[in-house]
Amino acid sequence: MLAFIAYDVLRIRRAQVVAAIERAGLGDAKTGRACLRGLGRSALELLWITGRPEADVAALVDVADFPRFVEARAKGRGVIVATAHTGNWDLTACACAARTPLTIVTKRLRSPRLDAWWQGARAGRGVDLVFEEASVVRALLDKLRDGGSVALLVDQDPERTTSVAEGPFLGEIALHDTLPATLSARSGAPIVVALGRVVDNRHTVAILDVLAPPARPSAAWVERTTLAIAAHVDSFVREDPSCWLWLHRRWKTRRTHAERS
Repeated sequence: MLAFIAYDVLRIRRAQVVAAIERAGLGDAKTGRACLRGLGRSALELLWITGRPEADVAALVDVADFPRFVEARAKGRGVIVATAHTGNWDLTACACAARTPLTIVTKRLRSPRLDAWWQGARAGRGVDLVFEEASVVRALLDKLRDGGSVALLVDQDPERTTSVAEGPFLGEIALHDTLPATLSARSGAPIVVALGRVVDNRHTVAILDVLAPPARPSAAWVERTTLAIAAHVDSFVREDPSCWLWLHRRWKTRRTHAERS
């Protein structure tokens, strides 16, 4: 019902969603409708987990190849988790925080009341929150030096033209934030590429790759690693197009910059 109201009645960003899906060659309006259904389900699931015991929340999500994460963390440099808006990313973060300490970077919502509930729901499930208005890089490096795990969403428009790498993503050239690779280069922490989705009504997280920095990472390594992460997300979404949040204006900054140039 939430999906029907948002997508078919209010038609929120429907034209943008359909255009992006068709440009990527991954379907049509039906794919967008399935994406909105997943978003509605995610919202209700986040409501459901509020107040539930940690063990109940952790049991909702299966993490394939979790030993690979444990092995990466055992190096003692912390772990950078490169992830995206696939599946129910908030539920996945809460479930993973029940297994291991987890820090995520988050934005404030425009509605103060909704923002307070959303941030509180995740913090109440053990997720450590770092807000974008803070000194993000310094805060995250401190977490990594303490051996912590830092999760970064890599599929959004960085909304800037610096500290980015330019490369393909779902049928069009996009700007990709180099923050995960930069943190890895500065801290020595490996990057675990992990993405979630719903399979047979079960939330699953797949660890797609573990990227360890060399002894002396260069700017070229940062760019290559950033584009490698983007390629993993691209392939993952192509396998299950409805699992990704197509509502993002993912290519906006790059298009605007190209038009001005």
